[in-house]
Amino acid sequence: MNRVSAQTDFSGVFREAFSFEHEYDPAAQVLRLEAEHLPQAFKLFTEDSRLKLNYLRDMTAKEGPEGQLFTVYNFVSLELKHVLMVIARVSEDLVVPTATSHWDSADWMEREAYDMFGIRFAGHPDLRRIYLEETVDFYPLRKSFKLDEVPNVGDLGGRERELAKVKAKEEKA
Repeated sequence: MNRVSAQTDFSGVFREAFSFEHEYDPAAQVLRLEAEHLPQAFKLFTEDSRLKLNYLRDMTAKEGPEGQLFTVYNFVSLELKHVLMVIARVSEDLVVPTATSHWDSADWMEREAYDMFGIRFAGHPDLRRIYLEETVDFYPLRKSFKLDEVPNVGDLGGRERELAKVKAKEEKA
């Protein structure tokens, strides 16, 4: 099994490179920042020889208790064997800079975050829904999403009930 070290302190690297407000927890390997600063962070992650975060293992989104959206990135340096999680607060306009210019793996992950949360990724080469139809106007992983308010969902339950009735009749016969 290929293991990575969980204890690399990047405090000095981030303090030196970032003039913007950020929060870094070396024990948890978590960096928190505003999404508008992601391009500068992405460039640092790939170009700084102390980081070499060349692999984007995962990217997703989450919604905080107050409805605030965040993008979450999990990076790995395959060469230096360290990891970093980045949590970026999404602005009110729900636009985040894309990571696709640094990591090809961000392509489908960003599309999924767009489809499920409605976060748009500026500069993404092909930002479109991945699971749902383009005409759908809701985002199912948001806490405000109510399945019973979606048109035509009730039809699915009706069809299942009809099939159950047919099956029950067949079993009696």
